[in-house]
Amino acid sequence: MIDKETSKEIINEVKALTTEVYKDTASPALQEVGSVAGRTVKALLSPLRGMLWGWERIEGYVEESVKKRLDKIPEDKRKSPEPEIAVPLLQALTYTAHNETLREMYINLLANSMNADKENIVHPSFVELIKQMNSLDAKVFDELSKTNHYQKILNPKIMLKGQGKFFSNATPEWYVGWTIEGFSEFDVSASFVRLSKFGLIELMFDRTAGKDGYAEIRNTQFLLAILTKYQLADTNSELEIGGTESIVYVNEYGLQFKNACK
Repeated sequence: MIDKETSKEIINEVKALTTEVYKDTASPALQEVGSVAGRTVKALLSPLRGMLWGWERIEGYVEESVKKRLDKIPEDKRKSPEPEIAVPLLQALTYTAHNETLREMYINLLANSMNADKENIVHPSFVELIKQMNSLDAKVFDELSKTNHYQKILNPKIMLKGQGKFFSNATPEWYVGWTIEGFSEFDVSASFVRLSKFGLIELMFDRTAGKDGYAEIRNTQFLLAILTKYQLADTNSELEIGGTESIVYVNEYGLQFKNACK
């Protein structure tokens, strides 16, 4: 244990050191550097001001939005949401409310947690799932979850015909024949991987649900354009679109997530 006199000495030394540090930071050179850095950081962070909603703004928006949904539910079915769902959800809304896609998922999840008929499909982990998503993930998941069946997906390659060799990174790892407006097929492929890691979908490599449909994916304009690009760059080789035929589907956990957030 430090005795009283030693303690006083330490405090005095700290005060003296603090004074010297203050003098140094007050020097013109450091003031200028700090000023420049401050303006730069402030400029970079300034757009976030409008995105951070205070509780007053959140409360009004949530009340109005949830009311529209609860008005369709009989009064005897309405209930208070569980705090392990509502509290982290409302906290997340303070910094994601500007994102319409994610905002709607949160509001739907909250409203469903207040419906006695749906409380069993609402799980606290769903809040964390939305927090990990961006708009693309939400839109890709929405597109995939429009059907409950296996969907054909290709792991395409630009290949040297008859040689078993291919060009790496020429095509997306996973390709279903469509993309999301404003995003590339490579973006969508990465989203498939994320959704799989979230546990919402299953990407089953080299598993098929019948052979029909894969030819249409191979012959999309997107893949044919890539093939043409490589053919023009290597006129001495015979190239083709190959790859592995696979399947993707929304699993049971994903379907429950979908129903809880719609």
